[in-house]
Amino acid sequence: MKYVTPLSDAEIETLQQRHTHHPSRRARMRAPSLLLSPQRSTIPPIARLSQVDQRRVSAWIDRWQAWGFVGFYDRPRSGRPSICNAEEPQNVDESLDDSPKDVKKVVEAMEQKTRKRVSTKTIKRFIKKSHIWKRIKKSPAQSPEPQKYSRSQEMMARLHARESQGACDLWYVDGAGFC
Repeated sequence: MKYVTPLSDAEIETLQQRHTHHPSRRARMRAPSLLLSPQRSTIPPIARLSQVDQRRVSAWIDRWQAWGFVGFYDRPRSGRPSICNAEEPQNVDESLDDSPKDVKKVVEAMEQKTRKRVSTKTIKRFIKKSHIWKRIKKSPAQSPEPQKYSRSQEMMARLHARESQGACDLWYVDGAGFC
């Protein structure tokens, strides 16, 4: 069986503090697991209490044995560093106030203010993360010409009348040809 080596009083106190006050949920979850191990609790009950796999608890113990409190935390994960720093999202908000419907103008404004080129997808991801994204219903660029519109309405009325008489079947099809 794998156990943590006996803990000093300072380590026990620190782990108890981390269990109750640490900002990271994972650190709060690992602390009681490491406190139970020196009391000769085996890995399966610790895994059930923590609601994780036994291999995960074993890895926590291994990292504690090798690194101590440094092994208690997650290592940095791979991924590209953020293009924007902490102040630049405020610039995005200001640019969105100026032109809320045109993301390309926001990109240009960001480039002028920060000298960094970001994509429209980056701006859209920021907008979605900040919960200010709303889908906009696109309306036609222009209203139809009144003469063509009235002529179409009259034609539709005649077709409805023919369908009600049983002379034809009326089908509605969109521009792509789907019913």
